[in-house]
Amino acid sequence: MKILNLSLSFNKELRFLFIVFIFFSQSSQASEISSDFINEELLRVQTDPDHSIEIAIQAPIGFVFEFLSKKLNEYVAGAVAVEFDHSNSETIAELGVGSIRKTTMENSRVLVQRFLQFEPSSYYAYFTDMNMSTLEAPLDYSLARYELSSASVDDTILRVSVVYKPTTRLLAFFVRRAFNSALKKDFENAARIIASEYK
Repeated sequence: MKILNLSLSFNKELRFLFIVFIFFSQSSQASEISSDFINEELLRVQTDPDHSIEIAIQAPIGFVFEFLSKKLNEYVAGAVAVEFDHSNSETIAELGVGSIRKTTMENSRVLVQRFLQFEPSSYYAYFTDMNMSTLEAPLDYSLARYELSSASVDDTILRVSVVYKPTTRLLAFFVRRAFNSALKKDFENAARIIASEYK
């Protein structure tokens, strides 16, 4: 969420963490997560997230929403391409609840995210599926929710909230620290890029 929103990106600190993580524990596939649990976490991300950030972006809300939901590769560190699968979308052949976003990273690993909520120009949420992803990360799962509001005609306030679970308790503190740092950097970068592209 990067995540896991996630979306999710991994800076130098987090990459170092992966090395430590691999050294101390055997690599294991994330356990299957039920739809009931995902729904519980979707509620929790709105009421009691593990972390949240708020960013002011100098661009209209519609422009910001479109950019964030569809151009993740333009603002997340290490992401090189994004593709969508709308075969299970509630909105036929368009981005919506049920759509899958696949982000390819520089190392050719893929991050898979399924949209759980999608209300254009207002909010959206997605679940990062570590079982379907080939990107290695010390996380069992992450879930991110984006809320947008208009500060003025050409200014948007973005709030990103996340919930996630580190794979091991041993390194939980370091995973959270690196994850939260990466999240902040990605969206500060996104704000700069969006403002520049809108102009």
